[in-house]
Amino acid sequence: MGFPLKAPMLKTKHMSLMVALLGFMQILWMYFQSTYNCVGASPTMSVDNRPLSTLRQAAYASDKRSSVASFWWPDPATNGGFLSAIHLTQHPDDCSSKSTKFFVMSSLKDNDGDNRGLSAWAAITMQHMLHAFTDGDDYSAGRRVLINDNHLWPMAKGCEHGPETRDCYFIPFTSCKLSDVDPIGAKDGSAVVLKDAKSDYSRFTRTVYSSDTAKYARPTKDHFSWTGLQSNNPKDHSNTALSAAFLAYNLQPQPWLRREIESRLKRSLPSDIDPDRTLGVPIRRSDKCHGHSIEGSANGELNCPDLNTYLDSVKNFLVFDPLIENVIVTSEDASACSEFITMLKNDDLCSSLRILQNVGDTQQGTGSASQLEKQGASNADVIASALTSLHLHLRARYFVLTTKSSWTSSIAILAREYGFASDHYVIDIGKNHNTFSDNARRGG
Repeated sequence: MGFPLKAPMLKTKHMSLMVALLGFMQILWMYFQSTYNCVGASPTMSVDNRPLSTLRQAAYASDKRSSVASFWWPDPATNGGFLSAIHLTQHPDDCSSKSTKFFVMSSLKDNDGDNRGLSAWAAITMQHMLHAFTDGDDYSAGRRVLINDNHLWPMAKGCEHGPETRDCYFIPFTSCKLSDVDPIGAKDGSAVVLKDAKSDYSRFTRTVYSSDTAKYARPTKDHFSWTGLQSNNPKDHSNTALSAAFLAYNLQPQPWLRREIESRLKRSLPSDIDPDRTLGVPIRRSDKCHGHSIEGSANGELNCPDLNTYLDSVKNFLVFDPLIENVIVTSEDASACSEFITMLKNDDLCSSLRILQNVGDTQQGTGSASQLEKQGASNADVIASALTSLHLHLRARYFVLTTKSSWTSSIAILAREYGFASDHYVIDIGKNHNTFSDNARRGG
């Protein structure tokens, strides 16, 4: 027979039981959450108390480092930042909903001879996306989803992998389909076609078609409100990061094209390449130069820098950083590429550099696929070659280029945001003066 417990002892025992019970309930609740994946705030810490944001960044960096000699491209769904903001805007929950509005990027009326190159198309698409996302600088009725029509895209002629549109080569802009948009001439007035880029329209019209006579969309002043960021002041955000995100989103290759680029990169890149000791020289010549005689290409836009100017700039970088080991040389102009490589090999300061090229490059002799197309070559080869050159240059830290070329400017902008080197330096030997060129030249 035991002794009866006194009141203080009863109180202490009950408190201990309550604490133990509360602890057990907390453990049970944690188990329930982990087992049944309850909806709630996302955890910010891992099981070993490391911030998940840090772990994600580390995983991202590790994946990128392991791909330095093979294919890598940022994933819009998981990369974060502006790139994921574009992805979310272009993938609404319900494309068929009357509340989902569209901006259709129309092909030009006479688009069969449209000779714009990849970077020009990407820049034009960025204009149209900004128009769609801000609804032409009038955000009062919400944003729009950009979708392209199904008319011929000249560089996709003869596509063996899909329709003869940009979707032959690249992942579609959106998860929505043309069947989700309102047709031209809809009796309920739910669609309107713009006469030109400056035409106005009711922001409550569900579907707006861009003009089929204007190459460009209306310039927008508001570049950031659609992202949900607190400030819409461009000075508060990186225009370089924004431009790079639009380029990366537009140039996502289809699986077949990704495999082709991967194969070419493995033939062209040594396994021991160090991006921080690599210099890129993307030479843009041929139809970019004043006075060219290439039939079917756009008119020349600049006095192309002399190859000696390229060489002098390479030598300046070698003096600046004697640890540079590699130089990547690419050009759509085979003769310019060959001549420059000979100049490097014959120069005392440059002769020790390891010269890397795009092995199997088509070098079509023009900024679009039109010239080789007339000779019976494949448009797909031209696209794969051009994109392989772009991917090669993402492995460089230093660049010698002209910002009067939107192609070489795009390379520098993409490298600044998604390149493999720790930082980037550009010598601009043919300066253009606009925001895109400034971003390529010095970031910002």
